[in-house]
Amino acid sequence: MYFVLRCCVLAGQLAVGTCEIVMLNRDSSIPRRTIARQTARCACRRGQIAGTTRARPACVDELGPASRVLIL
Repeated sequence: MYFVLRCCVLAGQLAVGTCEIVMLNRDSSIPRRTIARQTARCACRRGQIAGTTRARPACVDELGPASRVLIL
């Protein structure tokens, strides 16, 4: 399985259902506090959306149309 994921990432494509961290920024300008921001790229299956599990980017199951927020 490791070989398959590595193969697809090297080719510029992600394996379905996986995410990778594209950019990670750490801000330590405030004493005793570090703020981390990360940008991820995900290739989720149908019915899944990009989210987080255990503070890592991952594809998570979509809750359904009732939970969607309409942005105008």
